[in-house]
Parts: sequence; C-alpha cells; structure tokens
Amino acid sequence: MNNSFNPQLIKQVIIGTKSQSRKKIFKSMNIRFQYRSPNINEKKVKGLNDDKYDALKIAKAKAEYLSKKYKNKIIVTFDTTILFRGKTIYKCGTTECCKKALKSFNNKSHDLYTAMIFMINNNIIKSNLTKTKIIFKNTNVKDINNYVEKNFKEVSKAVGCYNIEGKGRIFFKDIYDSYFNIIGIDVINFLKALKST
Repeated sequence: MNNSFNPQLIKQVIIGTKSQSRKKIFKSMNIRFQYRSPNINEKKVKGLNDDKYDALKIAKAKAEYLSKKYKNKIIVTFDTTILFRGKTIYKCGTTECCKKALKSFNNKSHDLYTAMIFMINNNIIKSNLTKTKIIFKNTNVKDINNYVEKNFKEVSKAVGCYNIEGKGRIFFKDIYDSYFNIIGIDVINFLKALKST
C-alpha cells in the first residue's frame, strides 16, 4: 500500500502511539512510519468532561506534546475512550480494576470513541472522531476473573480491559460500526486523511 502515497509524505509523518495493536494495523497495510511515544498523563489533560470529546482532547494533547519536539513534521495521534454510564473509562493499573470494569460491562452496552488528530507545528490540520457501540454478552464472573488473571499484562494496556482481536472476543455479543475502531484506529478515515494531506 506504500505505493499509494508520496514517499516524501510518509517520511514527514510521525505516528504518536505506544499501541502495539495500532502498529500491527499499519504493518498489515505495509506503511512504514516513524513512531514516537507521547508521554503525557491522560487523566490530567485539561477540560475533560466525561463525554465523547474527551478522546479528541487527549489525542490533541498527545499531538501538541510531539509537535513541539518535531518541527515541520506531520504528527498523527490517536486516543480511545469508553463512555459508560456518563463516565469516561480509562485504562486500569490493577487486576481488581480490570475485573470491576468488565463486570460492569457484562450484559450491557457501552460506547467506544477513537479520536484522530493530524497536526503540524502545533496547528491541527485534520481531526476525526469515530464511535462504535459495543454490546457485551452475559459472561460468568469466574470466566471474567480468569481472563483478567491470565491476560492482565495485555489487557492493562487496553481501555476497557479487553482486546477484541485476542481472547477478549469471548465477551462480545455485537458491535455496531467499525471493528478497527475498537483496536484503536478508524482505518478508512485515516487513509482518507493521509491521502488528502
């Protein structure tokens, strides 16, 4: 797929992500970018309001962090949040937090949002927010506990404590809209934005 893009453009782009899932998606598309980690405290981003726009605000903060370090580069950042019962759900740092999150989703639906920001020299040139509605089936509490205990290292890196592309698929009853959005990137909108940059 690299042939579809100007090689000079690809060299200009820095993807701001730590996510191995996102990197795997880019690798599968045969697009080789530079990757940098936006080291910010997501929970301390200003203006978070427990709404769908939190993902955009966090992605913007990540982009600003990297844009200050890499002048004249196109910075692309992402953030995925979950909105559940009027609260933004963040990543968990303990097994108990993960178990609690998954049990709260059990047999219910929640909304997942992935934001994308394109920025150069601290100016936003493109932004996008994609929603996916997720419905969990009714899973035995023992199975939830076992899943977290066996996969904590992996799921602690994922908002919501599940990986749909891995063993976390056992929880899913249905999804509405983008599968890739759950992994952390709206592929179609990313490619459209990149081609028009």
